[in-house]
Amino acid sequence: MLGLSSLQKIAQLREGVSIECKLAQGRDGTGALPEDIWKTYSAFANTRGGYIFLGLRELPDKHYKVAGVHCPKQVLDSLWQGLNDPAQVSVNLLTNEDIKIWRLQEGNVISIKVPRAAGNQRPVYLHGSPHGHTYCRKGEGDYVCDTEQVLAMLAAQEGQFHDSGRS
Repeated sequence: MLGLSSLQKIAQLREGVSIECKLAQGRDGTGALPEDIWKTYSAFANTRGGYIFLGLRELPDKHYKVAGVHCPKQVLDSLWQGLNDPAQVSVNLLTNEDIKIWRLQEGNVISIKVPRAAGNQRPVYLHGSPHGHTYCRKGEGDYVCDTEQVLAMLAAQEGQFHDSGRS
């Protein structure tokens, strides 16, 4: 797992195709799961996997500093609830081993390792429908997959089901 044992490593983080950093603070200053985490989860799962870090604030120079997750249990409860709600996301790819709370002097940081979904699990989509709710990762961003991309993933998934039945 990607370690965050020091602030120096956090300062070196840069968002990209496999790293996304989010603040994870609610309006009242307590911990809150960012609403856009699901787009990143879908994008990483459909692309090549990646790490989501919660509790980091982006600075103007694109570096990060610890802002902290004030109620990590509350944030993780919301994450698990969403992961196991088919109305939120089509498949839960995570296990307990994929999530870690880093207790640093400056505050808690949560790391979430999102694996690439297996072919028979893609597309990983949101809100109960793959069309318009399936994301892929390009550079630092999460982008809605077009109809052709979604159909290609569905066709590959269908092919894997047929192949798995052959002896």
